Amino acid sequence: MPLNTQIKQLLTTGQITQTDLAQQAGISTSALSAYLKGTYKGNVENVEKSLALWLETQTKKQKVFVEAPQFIETQTAKNVFYTLDMARLMQTSITVYGASGVGKTKACREYTQRNNNVWMVTSSPSRSSLGAILYDIALTLGVNNPPRRKDNLSRLVINKLEGTQGLVIIDESDHLTYEALEEIRFIQEKAEVGFAFIGNIEVYTKIQGGVNQASKYARVWSRIGKHYEIKASRKDDIKAIVAAWGLDTTDKDLMKVACEIGGKAGSLRILTQYLRLAGITAKGQGTAITLELILQAQAQMKGAN
Repeated sequence: MPLNTQIKQLLTTGQITQTDLAQQAGISTSALSAYLKGTYKGNVENVEKSLALWLETQTKKQKVFVEAPQFIETQTAKNVFYTLDMARLMQTSITVYGASGVGKTKACREYTQRNNNVWMVTSSPSRSSLGAILYDIALTLGVNNPPRRKDNLSRLVINKLEGTQGLVIIDESDHLTYEALEEIRFIQEKAEVGFAFIGNIEVYTKIQGGVNQASKYARVWSRIGKHYEIKASRKDDIKAIVAAWGLDTTDKDLMKVACEIGGKAGSLRILTQYLRLAGITAKGQGTAITLELILQAQAQMKGAN
């Protein structure tokens, strides 16, 4: 089948958009559009080479690799949803903090997709300052070319949020500086929206400094409506993940290993990585995922041959 026809068929099925395909193949959208119409005036050979390499990669991906379930609604995810609901409906600030790899970020992303007027940004060491996080929030709110001055950014963000009854989720907010937290407190009150601070234990301990009324964090602390701590992954979360991969949750030996993996640092994220690697091996062998393949994947991830 001609390459041109193969690409057209993929686009027709809706498996990928023309824009995404062009980006992944490393060519411009205009070049791809013209090529598909048969009107491209440039080097057709180069375009076809890029498309052939992209198609080869996609074929290899389908034959070899295994994608993890997109989202698994665990009990922890439901608890995160409830806490985010509280922030949004009561127009207050909340924290969700604790162990890594237990599904906090995925739950927040899913909540963002399921609800209107919910925006999610991610802080980082380079995006922890007041100016940087306000700039990211402005971009996420749909502002083109936001101003760089912090006072103008703050006013702009407030104007965008007022009347929305929305929620702003800040992931990895343990990176945020005191100045950023204090300004967000101000924005939350002025705009009358919810804010959710997601991250590790430092999110809580930093803000907890406000227990002491003499602390500079006191104003932030006193305005937090709820704290939700996730100390470790739950057994029913682990069971939900095992079931989502199509495995037998009544298999005691399998569940024992899954709980041992899921109970450690990184927990559910690492368990998913092991299951995915076991799935790749199983796919290559034409078999189902087994406990033996999970243990083999665990050994490989630990550097064993």
